Amino acid sequence: MLKRSFALVALVVLTLAGCSSGPEPAAGGNAAFSVTLQHAFGETTFTKRPERVVALGYNDLAVATAMGLNVVGAVKGYDPGVPQAPYLAKQHGPEVLALDMNGISFEKVAAYRPDVILAVSMVTLDAPGYEKLSQIAPTLPFESTLYGGSMQEDALRIGRAVGDEAGARRLVDQAAAEIAELKADLPGLAGRSYLFGQARGEVIPLVVGKDNQSTKFMSSLGLKVPDAFANVPTSADLAPGTIGLSYEQAEQLDSADALFMTYPSAVDKTTFEGNSLVQRLKVITEGRYQGVSSDAAQMLQAPNVAGVKWLLDQLRPALTRIGQV
Repeated sequence: MLKRSFALVALVVLTLAGCSSGPEPAAGGNAAFSVTLQHAFGETTFTKRPERVVALGYNDLAVATAMGLNVVGAVKGYDPGVPQAPYLAKQHGPEVLALDMNGISFEKVAAYRPDVILAVSMVTLDAPGYEKLSQIAPTLPFESTLYGGSMQEDALRIGRAVGDEAGARRLVDQAAAEIAELKADLPGLAGRSYLFGQARGEVIPLVVGKDNQSTKFMSSLGLKVPDAFANVPTSADLAPGTIGLSYEQAEQLDSADALFMTYPSAVDKTTFEGNSLVQRLKVITEGRYQGVSSDAAQMLQAPNVAGVKWLLDQLRPALTRIGQV
């Protein structure tokens, strides 16, 4: 099981088309409107701007908070006391972050008295769960599959559901500007390659699937997966869209211009960095390797528009080494 990162995120991304109807209401208040959004379990009609929002996925929480919605209940992070979205100006207390993402209590959700439930990035959502949630309040799931839409599409869907598509669009535009600024600062990123993975035990899973959220995000910076990994068969045994290397195959990591790795534990980090084959890699000896925190790895796997600048700042040391001209 891939702790904290790969184990809890479905990484297969499909190309989806949004479907909505109804006008966008004027900003402010809880103005009435009507918008119907198609999703994996049918469709939901939203008729007013919410006053009490429950967010059942990390990206739901991030986008809703950045939009200024009143989030009254949400999934808690992996580590008590550690902000799960450190890039947000507003941090929620334990009374809000009280729902377990691995086993949502529908009674607790109902106790928050929500008028909208956001579940676009809820990792355990299924049809029976959706039915239970929809009996509590109008619920917005993912459109077809978990993380099946881009971070931009997911944010705009949330904006439509809460009657503030313009607010969501501002976050989308801000994220685009932050990416453009980094590319202008580091023009040498264009065409360079990277690998992103997690060292755990005796296995090094790497995210290389072309439709993964992380692959698409890095592509937006001008980066690509090394040609040697571009078309290799991936396995769902680790996580969809990933491959697994043994330490005996560590030399293959040198095909990347930059290497980003995360670790389930300090022991795994020590094992990776202390391995004699790893230590001889050019990507290591030339300083193009960067260990990333579990928070940053989680965001890179499933980015959201509210945290783009923070994520870029986390990745910037290695990006700078390969992106300066």
